Amino acid sequence: MKTLKILPVSSLFALCFVLVSQVAFAQNDAGAKIRGDAWNGGRVQAYQQHAQDRSQMLYQYAQPQSPVSKQEAKELVGGIKKDLAEADKALAKLKADHAKEPEIVKQIALIEKHHAKAHEVCGMAEEHCLKEHGDHVAIADCCTDMWTEIDAAQVETKKLLKMLKIDKLPVPKKATDKKVTDKKPEAKKADK
Repeated sequence: MKTLKILPVSSLFALCFVLVSQVAFAQNDAGAKIRGDAWNGGRVQAYQQHAQDRSQMLYQYAQPQSPVSKQEAKELVGGIKKDLAEADKALAKLKADHAKEPEIVKQIALIEKHHAKAHEVCGMAEEHCLKEHGDHVAIADCCTDMWTEIDAAQVETKKLLKMLKIDKLPVPKKATDKKVTDKKPEAKKADK
């Protein structure tokens, strides 16, 4: 006679919990893909990085040993403003998609605060760039402030993406790199 082992109630409860949590996670992941959270999260990070890189370039150009021309400064500041505006658009989309999640909205507000400060400092840098001889020290200080604000925004963005369970966007692969076969392996026939 065989004996049937019965799992303790706590083990059954734990098993049910694991299965339910996996289903809930899968549903959250599917919704994230539909809403484009990974896409918008990636856009926020990319545009923040572009803006930060441009502010660093402007900082280097603004050093006394290599003064920046008005045109170059204007282009760099314009690029920073454009990148911040694009990051703000992607952030607004994430905010709209998660409007009923207070922790997400709170995190987005922190990022928006850093973006607003970066926009403000960007405007100050633009004013200094438009002056006849441009105040290189003031421009460099503005760039430092912009870089710092964007860096803080990136830290908060990483936290946001972690909250949304969004990993980095995958590395692109060429279609020719994927090995696709039309033939299915034949099943081995067992000898009788």
